[in-house]
Amino acid sequence: MALGKTHDAVNLAVLPAFLYFLPKEFYIPFGAGYLVGTFLLSPDIDMPTSNPSKRWSLLRFLWYPYQKFSKHRGLSHVPVIGSLLRLFYITAVVMFLYFALIGVLTLLDRNLSLQVADFNLLEHLSRVLNSEEGLYFVAGIICADVVHIVLDILWSFFRRIA
Repeated sequence: MALGKTHDAVNLAVLPAFLYFLPKEFYIPFGAGYLVGTFLLSPDIDMPTSNPSKRWSLLRFLWYPYQKFSKHRGLSHVPVIGSLLRLFYITAVVMFLYFALIGVLTLLDRNLSLQVADFNLLEHLSRVLNSEEGLYFVAGIICADVVHIVLDILWSFFRRIA
C-alpha cells in the first residue's frame, strides 16, 4: 500500500489530465469533487489512523461506525461502489444530524425549529445531485478513488516482483 503522502501527490499530479478532457465550465465542480475525494473521502477513510481520517479533525468521530463495519481494502476499495458507499454514508450521517437538530430545537424553541425545518435538506440535496455540476462533483470523487486504487494495485504489484 502506498503511503498517504504518495497518494496525495499522485492524485494531484493526475488531476490536470482529467481536466484536459472536461468542458471548462465543469472544472470547478469536478476539481472540488476530486480534491474532496483525494483528501477527505479517500478509500483509506476506513482506517482510523489514515491521513483522510485525521483530516476530519474533531468530526472524525462521524466515521467511527463506517470504520467499524468496513474492513480495509474491502468495498471501500472497489471503484465507483466504494465512492458511492462513502457518499451515501456521509449523506445519511448529515441527514440524521439535521433531523436530530430539528428534534432538539422542537423541544427547546418551536419557532426556531420551524425556521430550520424550512430549509428542506432533502430538496436541496436532490437539486444538487440532479444538476450537471453535482454529477461532475461526484465524478471527481470517483476519479480520485480510481487513481488511488490503481496506485495501490501498482504499488502492491511492484513490491511483489521486487
